[in-house]
Amino acid sequence: MASVARIRWKTDSALSTLHAARCVAMGFSITERKLEESLIPFVTAINERLLSASVDVPQFWQGMVQETVRSQSLANDSLVAAAEIVLTHSGCNELQVDQTGRAIVRKIDDCRLVMTQRFPRLEDQLELRARPLRDHWDSVGPGLLHQIAKQIWQDTVPKTWWPPRVNALLVQPMRGGDGGFDSGGSKIWIEAMLTNADPRIPEVLRVAWLVTRLAIEQHLSEKPVTQVGLCEAWSFAAVAITLNAAAELELIAAKPLSGKPLSGKPLSASPLPIADAVSLWRISDHSSLGNLIDHWWQQFASNPTPLPVALKSLAHSINQVN
Repeated sequence: MASVARIRWKTDSALSTLHAARCVAMGFSITERKLEESLIPFVTAINERLLSASVDVPQFWQGMVQETVRSQSLANDSLVAAAEIVLTHSGCNELQVDQTGRAIVRKIDDCRLVMTQRFPRLEDQLELRARPLRDHWDSVGPGLLHQIAKQIWQDTVPKTWWPPRVNALLVQPMRGGDGGFDSGGSKIWIEAMLTNADPRIPEVLRVAWLVTRLAIEQHLSEKPVTQVGLCEAWSFAAVAITLNAAAELELIAAKPLSGKPLSGKPLSASPLPIADAVSLWRISDHSSLGNLIDHWWQQFASNPTPLPVALKSLAHSINQVN
């Protein structure tokens, strides 16, 4: 039996700042209204600077979050280096990168001060907020990952399928649930939610889905380019696989693919909440994709085919929507 990933939980104030700034910059609906009002002047200045340099704004903010996940620091030198890397990848002219990067870093530092004023004991607060999620994961997480791997690989799970250790970075909630991952560094990040945003879909399932995506991308990075092209399809398929594993373990009240939970007890005939999880886990802005994945899973359940074949069909359907 392949061993499952061990999670090391860490609070991350630096990432909390970048996550908050990105949420405000992108106009997301957020839960911290007072913080939003305080961040708007600095984030607006950053966006205006990005636009004047012909930079792709969404790509910049996503890139800065990813770089902060990797470095876990808002130290000036680290931040300047990260900003320059992301600006270059986001379309900034090479001659403007240094000056633009330093101007943006000054505004990000202003955002950091705002976060410190709003949450002077952020690290301690995140520790307390995350305790229910950590306890729930310790209770059901390893079994959930084992069941997910079994669904993907049947009885041939590679011993190295799961990374031996995953760092889970906890950030201040801004959107009522959010998260991401860095497969290169075996890291995930997640908002430290005190309660489940949707009682039908526990936050512990978001953790399992993120760890699964991380494992999938690490696995695909060793495969031919044709397999790497299935990353997007895998990200959606992993939603259904995670929810099905949860239903089999009776973590959610829904009917699994097998028709009954592992315990053999009768359970709700409700379908897996796939479309709702696609929305809750913020995988795509296309609302129709959730229903597409739901339909794909129902077809897979009624007419089982090898997963690689089913994934190619799913990838084709997703491309038509995009």
